[in-house]
Amino acid sequence: MGPLRLLGVAAEAEGLRLRRSCGLAARRAGWLGGAAVFGVAALALAHVAAVELMLPHLGLAGACGVMALADLVLAGMLVLVARQLRDPVMDEALLLRRASLAAAASNNALLSGGASAVPMLGAIAGTVLVEWMRRR
Repeated sequence: MGPLRLLGVAAEAEGLRLRRSCGLAARRAGWLGGAAVFGVAALALAHVAAVELMLPHLGLAGACGVMALADLVLAGMLVLVARQLRDPVMDEALLLRRASLAAAASNNALLSGGASAVPMLGAIAGTVLVEWMRRR
């Protein structure tokens, strides 16, 4: 594979990785937003009724303690659902991008003038621009 083709592969892999990363962040934000809405709704609707129901048996402090414990368990479950998971496609795209950039840098004539990354970035930008114009 030629250096420009390797740069194209690296740019496509980076695009895939970024799209997947944004999708994961959006899903995680959705789960966290759902957790927040559920937490507020649970606090507003269930606490008063549950404390009132437990008041004759446990007293005010006991009823509030039971409700606080239930809230902590529910919050813990929602945090577990929202935790960040590894995406194998995103990881593979990152590895492909790194390998392509390393291969392109090792035999790229654009970098023969020095160790600067500016020619590499220019080549990547040019390849991305050419691919974008070719698709339009």
